[in-house]
Amino acid sequence: MQNLKLTELIENLSSAEFKRLGDFIRSPFFNKNINTVLLYDLFEKSISNQTFKTLSREDIHNELYRGKKYIDSKIRSLLSDFKKLAEKFLMITESEKNPGQLKNILLNGLYERCMTKNFDSISNEVSKDLKQEFNKNSYYYFNRLSYEHSVLEHKGTNIEVNLDSRYFSLSDSIDYFFFATKLELINSLLSRKYHVLGSLKINIKFIEEILSFIKENITEIKKENPIIYSEYLILMMMTSEGDDQYFHELQIFVLKNIRKYNILELEQVYYPLINYGFNKVAMGKNEYLNNIFDIYKTIERTGFYAEKKNFQDIDFISVIIIGLRLKKTSWVEMFYFNYKEKLKEEFKDDTTNLAKAMISYSKKDYNTAISLLNIVNYNNSYYYLKSKETLIQIYYEQKQYETLQSLIDATKHYIKRRQNVLSIHYERYLKFLKFVNMLLKAKLKDKSEAGILKKEVKTSNNAIAREWLLEKINELN
Repeated sequence: MQNLKLTELIENLSSAEFKRLGDFIRSPFFNKNINTVLLYDLFEKSISNQTFKTLSREDIHNELYRGKKYIDSKIRSLLSDFKKLAEKFLMITESEKNPGQLKNILLNGLYERCMTKNFDSISNEVSKDLKQEFNKNSYYYFNRLSYEHSVLEHKGTNIEVNLDSRYFSLSDSIDYFFFATKLELINSLLSRKYHVLGSLKINIKFIEEILSFIKENITEIKKENPIIYSEYLILMMMTSEGDDQYFHELQIFVLKNIRKYNILELEQVYYPLINYGFNKVAMGKNEYLNNIFDIYKTIERTGFYAEKKNFQDIDFISVIIIGLRLKKTSWVEMFYFNYKEKLKEEFKDDTTNLAKAMISYSKKDYNTAISLLNIVNYNNSYYYLKSKETLIQIYYEQKQYETLQSLIDATKHYIKRRQNVLSIHYERYLKFLKFVNMLLKAKLKDKSEAGILKKEVKTSNNAIAREWLLEKINELN
């Protein structure tokens, strides 16, 4: 297809969505042009026989207007009309994900047409839904604002009705909408800088006032506004240097209420908890391995991963790493087979090969692990370093010491070129390479060096593969 915007629209619809698009285009309420229906049928046929990407405007003309003179502007206009219909379809599809917003739109329509009985009926439905909702995020408060504003307009026509409580309620909704939106914004910023735990100073207006209000009303906030409470804990967790209290409070609160969070809000707490835990592990606090695994295991039981359309490749590999470090091999294999198909195509092969290689290594199937690692493309530094770390351990186990030495040198050069990118992991990997060199020296030249090495590794809690290094040192003795 030469129309790149339309091509992108069509190619990124699921098969179910594309079928619904056909129903939408065939509906006379939305479309009365038979040629757009014929164009949809042509697209459906070309997708089926895998010729959609090569479909040209001339092909469309020859199929829809056989025997007639080709007019480019006519085909362009038809494609433009089809694109507008596809966009309208997406707008409606996306709006269906927010039924609260749709009901507010309905309330406005009923109010404008003076349909009082229907307005009151729908208003009661919306009020009930709002009271029962656990996931009171910025979208919730936006819908609540719209609802309360509609009710005020409707009830306000009667000047004898006392509406003071409704005005106060609307004022509270405005405040909480501001709190929720501001906290979500700040935590989104922090999620991009999670490697600087506790050291990031936020210069954003009104944040101190928001935090002060939440602290003064913490019991009520926790009970009535659990999402704002979660976002507050995330912010405090990420900005409180050396204080793990907020991580543990958040973990307990989330796991206790995990069935109440919707997918969107579960993601909002999932990634900060996991990132925080991984950074603590990187700093040498290995007790966080169990915290992270408990989160993964509990989240998996809720169906969170099963409901996700796509699995982030780094997140997938991280689950594998944590599970294998805790020797939960059976669980890791279950996880791998259940969710590997959810990886995006562009990262799927490399992610599955790296995951299978690590699982094979954990089972001491070194040859399989090597063959898989050799076909992993290094999409990022994380994949490169995890692959090399695993290969270094395998070559040592296989006594391929010359190959191992070359690999150590190449990895060291790679790390030094990426110091800024690696952040806190830069020193960790340099330590690992230094310790492996010392291990080789102790094994091949002077076993008395093992004592010095053991002392250094024991005091380096944040070194990569620390448990493996200690195991190999003990074998020397």
